[in-house]
Amino acid sequence: MDGLRPLLESGEAVLGYEPDGPDGPAGPGQGFADRCWVLHTLRVDGRPVRWAEALAGSGRRLADWPFTLSYLVFRDPVALVGEVELPRIGEPDRDCLVRLVEVLARHSADGQATDCRFASAAIEDLLRPVTAHRGRLDEAVAHYGVWPEGSQFPAHWWPSDGSWFVLTNWDLSATEVFGPPALIAELLADTGLEAVRHPAVAEAAEGAARWPE
Repeated sequence: MDGLRPLLESGEAVLGYEPDGPDGPAGPGQGFADRCWVLHTLRVDGRPVRWAEALAGSGRRLADWPFTLSYLVFRDPVALVGEVELPRIGEPDRDCLVRLVEVLARHSADGQATDCRFASAAIEDLLRPVTAHRGRLDEAVAHYGVWPEGSQFPAHWWPSDGSWFVLTNWDLSATEVFGPPALIAELLADTGLEAVRHPAVAEAAEGAARWPE
């Protein structure tokens, strides 16, 4: 499990961990220079609608949301007319995953064939060991929705060279991506994804985010 092994063997590896910053407790170079959130797709009548657009209709901004990025963002009424399909919880939708993998591949040593690791979080059986798996980056899409019984979408996945790191928390509607500035900049600019900067899970205290200065 490379640098994650100490955390995974601590007996507290239940949901997932955000990696340290560039000079965090894991030591220099063990963290990542930048990060962002990729929002899972919101649909109205089957059509993708950006979170920002949905919130703007009721005079709200995602930047003003002080909590983690879950379905609770849409708990208050939003000005949407039609059949609303809320963003998936605990895993990106397939279209979102396809696009995310395409961007990650462009920043990976072997593109779509990049050797990766992934680990599924233990939810109901807290004493069950966290098992790591190995596969190619493009298998993230090929195996989408086909998980072994009792498991779920991986909480962590990363390339074997550790150049980027993806965290999908089981109760959030967005996926956090860590990596070099060029990767994060491309995600934020990609018109096929809705990627935003938002406080990390670790920056939340009692459910409320502590905004950085």
